[in-house]
Amino acid sequence: MKYIKKVEGENVYLSLSIKEDLELYTKWLNDPKLNLSFGKSHDALTLQRQEAYINDYNDSDDKFFFVIVSKKTKEAIGIGILYDISYVHGKSTMGILIDEKYQSKGYGKEASKLLLEFAFNILNLNNMMLYAIEFNEKAIEMYKSIGFKVIGKRRNAYPINNQTYDEIYLDILKEEYNALK
Repeated sequence: MKYIKKVEGENVYLSLSIKEDLELYTKWLNDPKLNLSFGKSHDALTLQRQEAYINDYNDSDDKFFFVIVSKKTKEAIGIGILYDISYVHGKSTMGILIDEKYQSKGYGKEASKLLLEFAFNILNLNNMMLYAIEFNEKAIEMYKSIGFKVIGKRRNAYPINNQTYDEIYLDILKEEYNALK
């Protein structure tokens, strides 16, 4: 088995990262259109830098790097991360990236729910936060549809292509997530 199923849904599951996919992750994180959606269009990641990033996640107790795998094709279709985990305060921040050809098909929504399942019902956290850049309305609406609430914004936090955008903060509580399941 190439991937290790950590949390499984109907169409996707979260797996631990594998070295064979390192080029794929690096390609995604250097794709101007994909990384623009989370404000990283200025970043240039080499294979070595991406490997160090993943190793840092894998060697840490306060962050997780997951691969989102299609159950149908058995291919990696995205990345899901949990970071800034505080077990004392029961909180974390999450983010996802879905390959462009798999977007708008429900995979991001399902993967987000799997990250929440892992965080709330395996790690026993209580609050999950994330942020999105205001022009990524599709992602903001998707997060709202699974129970996230807008809790604020950082104004003009992302200058991109001679325009500035707000960073929108959303969160969800364990009790809210579990009530919606």
